[in-house]
Amino acid sequence: MNQDILRIRNVALISFSVLVVIQIICYFIFDLKGFLSILASGILTFLLFIGTLLVYTRIVKIQSKTTLSYLLIILLGKLIISAVAFYLVYRFNYLDMLYFLISYLIFFTVFFNIEIFLLYRKVLFYRN
Repeated sequence: MNQDILRIRNVALISFSVLVVIQIICYFIFDLKGFLSILASGILTFLLFIGTLLVYTRIVKIQSKTTLSYLLIILLGKLIISAVAFYLVYRFNYLDMLYFLISYLIFFTVFFNIEIFLLYRKVLFYRN
Protein backbone atom coordinates (compact mmCIF):
# COMPACT_ATOMS: atom_id res chain seq x y z
CA MET A 1 0.00 0.00 0.00
CA ASN A 2 2.86 2.39 0.70
CA GLN A 3 3.89 2.05 -2.93
CA ASP A 4 0.44 3.30 -4.01
CA ILE A 5 0.67 6.31 -1.69
CA LEU A 6 4.14 7.10 -2.99
CA ARG A 7 2.89 6.88 -6.58
CA ILE A 8 -0.05 9.16 -5.79
CA ARG A 9 2.25 11.71 -4.15
CA ASN A 10 4.63 11.67 -7.10
CA VAL A 11 1.80 12.13 -9.59
CA ALA A 12 0.42 15.02 -7.52
CA LEU A 13 3.83 16.74 -7.52
CA ILE A 14 4.27 16.22 -11.25
CA SER A 15 0.73 17.47 -11.91
CA PHE A 16 1.34 20.59 -9.84
CA SER A 17 4.60 21.27 -11.67
CA VAL A 18 2.92 20.93 -15.07
CA LEU A 19 0.06 23.15 -13.90
CA VAL A 20 2.52 25.86 -12.84
CA VAL A 21 4.28 25.73 -16.22
CA ILE A 22 0.93 25.97 -18.03
CA GLN A 23 -0.05 28.97 -15.90
CA ILE A 24 3.25 30.73 -16.62
CA ILE A 25 2.78 30.22 -20.36
CA CYS A 26 -0.82 31.47 -20.16
CA TYR A 27 0.36 34.60 -18.33
CA PHE A 28 2.29 35.66 -21.40
CA ILE A 29 -0.34 34.63 -23.95
CA PHE A 30 -3.66 35.90 -22.56
CA ASP A 31 -4.90 39.18 -21.14
CA LEU A 32 -5.29 39.60 -17.38
CA LYS A 33 -8.94 38.52 -17.19
CA GLY A 34 -8.27 35.45 -19.34
CA PHE A 35 -5.21 34.53 -17.32
CA LEU A 36 -7.09 34.87 -14.02
CA SER A 37 -9.87 32.69 -15.41
CA ILE A 38 -7.42 29.97 -16.41
CA LEU A 39 -5.61 30.30 -13.09
CA ALA A 40 -8.84 29.96 -11.10
CA SER A 41 -9.97 26.90 -13.05
CA GLY A 42 -6.54 25.29 -12.71
CA ILE A 43 -6.40 25.87 -8.97
CA LEU A 44 -9.96 24.63 -8.46
CA THR A 45 -9.47 21.42 -10.44
CA PHE A 46 -6.10 20.75 -8.78
CA LEU A 47 -7.63 21.18 -5.32
CA LEU A 48 -10.44 18.79 -6.24
CA PHE A 49 -7.82 16.32 -7.50
CA ILE A 50 -5.75 16.56 -4.30
CA GLY A 51 -8.90 16.28 -2.18
CA THR A 52 -9.87 13.08 -3.96
CA LEU A 53 -6.40 11.64 -3.41
CA LEU A 54 -6.42 12.52 0.29
CA VAL A 55 -9.87 11.05 0.88
CA TYR A 56 -8.94 7.94 -1.08
CA THR A 57 -5.81 7.30 1.02
CA ARG A 58 -7.91 7.57 4.19
CA ILE A 59 -10.57 5.22 2.82
CA VAL A 60 -7.98 2.63 1.83
CA LYS A 61 -6.48 2.67 5.33
CA ILE A 62 -9.90 1.66 6.69
CA GLN A 63 -10.05 -1.29 4.25
CA SER A 64 -13.71 -0.63 3.58
CA LYS A 65 -15.75 -2.82 1.25
CA THR A 66 -17.63 0.24 0.00
CA THR A 67 -14.65 2.09 -1.46
CA LEU A 68 -16.34 2.50 -4.83
CA SER A 69 -19.37 4.06 -3.15
CA TYR A 70 -17.14 6.61 -1.45
CA LEU A 71 -15.46 7.44 -4.76
CA LEU A 72 -18.84 7.98 -6.41
CA ILE A 73 -19.89 10.28 -3.55
CA ILE A 74 -16.66 12.21 -4.05
CA LEU A 75 -17.44 12.54 -7.77
CA LEU A 76 -20.91 13.86 -6.95
CA GLY A 77 -19.35 16.37 -4.55
CA LYS A 78 -16.95 17.50 -7.26
CA LEU A 79 -19.84 18.05 -9.65
CA ILE A 80 -21.72 20.11 -7.05
CA ILE A 81 -18.62 22.20 -6.31
CA SER A 82 -18.14 22.69 -10.05
CA ALA A 83 -21.73 23.86 -10.46
CA VAL A 84 -21.32 26.36 -7.62
CA ALA A 85 -18.05 27.62 -9.12
CA PHE A 86 -19.65 28.11 -12.54
CA TYR A 87 -22.58 29.94 -10.97
CA LEU A 88 -20.26 32.25 -9.03
CA VAL A 89 -18.16 33.01 -12.12
CA TYR A 90 -21.31 33.75 -14.09
CA ARG A 91 -22.94 35.80 -11.35
CA PHE A 92 -20.04 38.03 -10.30
CA ASN A 93 -18.41 38.42 -13.71
CA TYR A 94 -14.87 38.92 -12.35
CA LEU A 95 -13.55 36.21 -14.65
CA ASP A 96 -14.10 35.53 -18.33
CA MET A 97 -16.68 32.76 -18.48
CA LEU A 98 -15.47 31.34 -21.80
CA TYR A 99 -11.84 31.02 -20.69
CA PHE A 100 -12.96 29.58 -17.36
CA LEU A 101 -15.27 27.07 -19.05
CA ILE A 102 -12.80 25.79 -21.62
CA SER A 103 -9.83 25.61 -19.27
CA TYR A 104 -11.94 24.00 -16.54
CA LEU A 105 -13.15 21.31 -18.91
CA ILE A 106 -9.59 20.63 -20.06
CA PHE A 107 -8.12 20.53 -16.55
CA PHE A 108 -11.01 18.49 -15.14
CA THR A 109 -10.70 15.95 -17.94
CA VAL A 110 -6.95 15.60 -17.49
CA PHE A 111 -7.11 15.29 -13.70
CA PHE A 112 -10.06 12.92 -13.87
CA ASN A 113 -8.14 10.66 -16.26
CA ILE A 114 -5.22 10.67 -13.84
CA GLU A 115 -7.64 9.71 -11.07
CA ILE A 116 -8.98 6.87 -13.17
CA PHE A 117 -5.44 5.67 -13.78
CA LEU A 118 -4.50 5.88 -10.10
CA LEU A 119 -7.68 5.13 -8.17
CA TYR A 120 -10.67 3.80 -10.01
CA ARG A 121 -8.70 1.24 -12.01
CA LYS A 122 -7.40 -0.27 -8.78
CA VAL A 123 -10.83 -0.34 -7.15
CA LEU A 124 -12.69 -1.70 -10.17
CA PHE A 125 -10.31 -4.25 -11.63
CA TYR A 126 -7.99 -5.47 -8.88
CA ARG A 127 -9.40 -7.98 -6.47
CA ASN A 128 -7.49 -9.15 -3.39
